[in-house]
Amino acid sequence: MRRPAPDPIYSLRGSSSALSFLKFQGNETLYSGNYDGAVFEWSMETRRVVSNFSAHPGHSILYLDFSNDSHLITHGRDGLVKIWAKNETGMRQNGELKCSDTGFCGSCLLADGTLAVPGFNQSEVDVYDLNTVKVISQLKHDNSNKKCGMCMKIKRFEDCEKRELLTGYEDGSVALWDLRQNKIVDKLNVHTDPVMCMDFCSVLNKGYSGSVTDDLYSWTLFGDKINLSVSVKTKNPGFNDILVRKDGKMVVFAGWDGSVRIFGAKKLKPLAVLNYHKESVYCLAFSEDNILACGSKDKQITLWDIYR
Repeated sequence: MRRPAPDPIYSLRGSSSALSFLKFQGNETLYSGNYDGAVFEWSMETRRVVSNFSAHPGHSILYLDFSNDSHLITHGRDGLVKIWAKNETGMRQNGELKCSDTGFCGSCLLADGTLAVPGFNQSEVDVYDLNTVKVISQLKHDNSNKKCGMCMKIKRFEDCEKRELLTGYEDGSVALWDLRQNKIVDKLNVHTDPVMCMDFCSVLNKGYSGSVTDDLYSWTLFGDKINLSVSVKTKNPGFNDILVRKDGKMVVFAGWDGSVRIFGAKKLKPLAVLNYHKESVYCLAFSEDNILACGSKDKQITLWDIYR
């Protein structure tokens, strides 16, 4: 007999607009970025808003994370990346850099205190030193790889020893970069449409990507080669976000249809479908103790305790 669909353990309400990005800080605090440019800080103990501020007024938050010195980094669709420090009165801006304001590609904080951001030139990625706020390297395509279109997604490896980066493009391709030499190691056409979401699991050495269709793909790195692994079809098309749990046991997909689909990460075996949100789910995050947060167009963040 099929088990009934689970319910969320809580729904956080009070966001000023649709949710665009989620990031846990430990197990106690969840930060959310909104489509109106606001950043909210939520207490997981009280399930209430602790504070909020307007980081990128009128422009959606594409990315937020914390640097090694606990500065908050936000990237908005205004083409600005801002560095914030917390003080007694709230958040104070400490620095800023400019990047492309075209498209929906967010930045990616790397392990060595650098930040990869979408470049001003189509398909390029700039790597900044956050201490000096200067470009230290650029990832540029050679003549054979120039027609891949805009960079849609940037993902780092959790393994700090690997100086490699993954990028997804408008033409549906996924590329592996060597950051020591600033060149493409391998590139594979995975989708026929733009890469809308992507994540990578260092535990399994496996990546996952989704697009505007009903197809979901996993692909594996063998040495320096990207190889397709498994594909599955879903009931409805379109995906906004993908997140692999750090232990490599499951992968979560946020759908345009408001559903959150959970699969086993090794073989993309379906495990559950979370049907709570009535509008598109835009973003996902795991806490350190594996509570799943899902942010939606409906301005709600649902918290789920499932398969822990």
